[in-house]
Amino acid sequence: MITRLLQTAAAIGGAVLAMLLVPTAAWAEKRVALVVGNAAYQTVPQLPNPGRDASAVAKMFRDAGFDTVETQLNVGNLEFKRSIRRFEAIADQADIAVVYYAGHGLEISGTNYLIPVDARLATDRDAEDEAIPLERLVSSADGARRLRLIILDACRDNPFVTSMRRERKVATNRAVLAGLGKVEPTSTDTLIAYAAKAGSTADDGSGEHSPFTTAVLKNLTVPGLDVRLAFGRVRDEVLKVTGNRQEPFVYGSLGGGNISLVPAPAQRQEAPAIDVKADYDLVQKIGSKRAWEVFLGTHPTGFYSDLARAQIEAINADAAKTQLASLPQPPAQSRETPSKEALEWDRIKDTADVAALQRFIKRFADSPLSITAQQRVDLLNQAAREREEQARAAREAGLKAAEEARQLAEARKAELAAQKKREDDERRAREAEAVEKAKVAAAEAAAARKREEDERRAKALEAEQRARAAEAERKAAEAKAKAEQAERDRQAAEVAAQKAAAEKQARAAEDAARAKVAEAERKAAEEKRKAEAEAAAAKAVAEKQAKDAEEARKKAELAAAREAACKSEQDRLEAITAKGSDGTGLEDLKAFAKSVTCDRLGGVVVAALDTFKAETAKRAAAQPNSPELIRSAQVELIRIGCLTGKVDGSLTPATSAALSRYMKIGGQPTENVKVTTGLVTELGKHASRVCPIECKAGETLKGDTCVAEEKKAPAVAAKPKSDDDDAPARRKQQATRPAERARPVAQEVVAPRAKQTAVARPSIVSGGGGGGHSAMTGVGF
Repeated sequence: MITRLLQTAAAIGGAVLAMLLVPTAAWAEKRVALVVGNAAYQTVPQLPNPGRDASAVAKMFRDAGFDTVETQLNVGNLEFKRSIRRFEAIADQADIAVVYYAGHGLEISGTNYLIPVDARLATDRDAEDEAIPLERLVSSADGARRLRLIILDACRDNPFVTSMRRERKVATNRAVLAGLGKVEPTSTDTLIAYAAKAGSTADDGSGEHSPFTTAVLKNLTVPGLDVRLAFGRVRDEVLKVTGNRQEPFVYGSLGGGNISLVPAPAQRQEAPAIDVKADYDLVQKIGSKRAWEVFLGTHPTGFYSDLARAQIEAINADAAKTQLASLPQPPAQSRETPSKEALEWDRIKDTADVAALQRFIKRFADSPLSITAQQRVDLLNQAAREREEQARAAREAGLKAAEEARQLAEARKAELAAQKKREDDERRAREAEAVEKAKVAAAEAAAARKREEDERRAKALEAEQRARAAEAERKAAEAKAKAEQAERDRQAAEVAAQKAAAEKQARAAEDAARAKVAEAERKAAEEKRKAEAEAAAAKAVAEKQAKDAEEARKKAELAAAREAACKSEQDRLEAITAKGSDGTGLEDLKAFAKSVTCDRLGGVVVAALDTFKAETAKRAAAQPNSPELIRSAQVELIRIGCLTGKVDGSLTPATSAALSRYMKIGGQPTENVKVTTGLVTELGKHASRVCPIECKAGETLKGDTCVAEEKKAPAVAAKPKSDDDDAPARRKQQATRPAERARPVAQEVVAPRAKQTAVARPSIVSGGGGGGHSAMTGVGF
């Protein structure tokens, strides 16, 4: 135990030395910060808190002793970029670089943007010119040597999302999202802290600061607190304040060791009084001087240290007295010749052989020197015991040190195993995410190929329809040319006929020519109508095919969206069912059932709801004093004769009294008896009555019925008569009153039963008693 205390004291001394050395090195680190707060937006409503948040965070960093704190409030696009460029040069010479941004941010096609106050985002294409990519802000701190921390309070409900037009062609309709998406840092020793989980929005708050910034101001610069633990506290406080609506999240990882923004104080703090008292009680059990010295080395001042010094003084005083008493008294000088025992004593007085001293004591038992010899033996035995105790303490200390080393090795092994498991889990998560992304990319590529094929077919069909229309126009032109040529031929024939024939013939030829022209015109008009009809039909067919292709494309997109929604809802359902019906499982499933939109999941959700309800009802029924257990207990109590009431599933006074009566008969406690599954099982094991029938005073138990005791009639002294003496009179009476002969018999039979009915009381088993039930005899009514 003393060795253990010495080791503890050495460890404490080493820890104190480390505390004195570490802060000096920590304070020598260069720490820089960039704080940006955008609130006065020019094209959307202003935000109330980012300006105050940024100012408070900047003051926090200055109070924490940061070497450089650059603050930018309500910056436009150009000034924002210039601030990032200046901070990059500052961070290259720093050990710790922190960037804080409060304002609007959004995600477009997987890229996160921070929005300056002068941004004009009319369409999603404007983001690349009007907004700042988050990656640029993150990379500005890459030059820091020990820690790069990015804090983003930019997940607010963004008004730009609703007013921005979507002009980019994207695979899904969620290309523009309010808030920021998940970003894994590409550099080591980098943390990115979001005010809300990726894809969700954060509250701006109604107080002086947002809930996230309020928690950051409280926990981030606690001296000696690891930055990861600090953000753990931030998360817990924000969840509590927002009623679990907002959950901050941190991405990235750091190496081993404690990394804090503000080092631990160099001045040693006093231990709590309860810890000092516990150490004092432990050392008091040991009681050695060395143990008290170790205690004073650990706790040099205070009430218990004064008590420890008094204990050391008492030990020193006792040691001095023991040393003086243990010294052997020299024998008195004698002028006579030394005796035999004196000579023998001179020979062995300085020996360490206990056996030789014991032989001297046995040989010269009456000599005064035997007392000195016995004292010598006692001192040698005490010294041997002390050596043995020291050896045993050393062995115990060695065993304990070995055990501690073994436990430390096992703890280290377990820690390495846990770390390996975490790494494997992270690796598997990354692989699963990569597979999922590959599936999504493949689906998007397939959809794009299908759209391209549909567009190609529509274009080919349109080109074919145009060719048909051109052919129809060409045929119409040819018909028109033929008609014109016919007209020219007719005119030439008319001229020839005028020259060659007479006036009559000329008129006849003219009539014939006119008929031919009308026929030609009729044929030309008919050809034109046919051509126009064919062109209109071809155009209608082309338009119908294009419309069918567009509808098919829309149906494919709608089916893909529905399938994606069904898959997402199915993943949520699997997560809820995997969680089980315990806790909020049933409520979560009910909420999911109200919001589910996938038709094929309807039956699965209904079945899961039935299962969760059955499990919840089963757990409720198994709880102590549940109506189901009370009803089962009442049935068993009535069966074994301990309860006379009705079965209603309530823990009525009669049921409690019956339970107490049963427990008392079994020799068990009767106070606060609870109806449990075990108690009902125990009641069901009894095959016969357990509680005896109790009768009132003046009643006796006959079978299973309490009957009033009958009072004996007083004896009447009369002279006995023989049957021969009464025979004549009896025959005369029977002859004269024949109607009365059967009356005594009836009275003997009926009267006792009537009396028994009047005085009898139902037994416990009968279920009778008071309260509106008529009295009955017998058992089982």
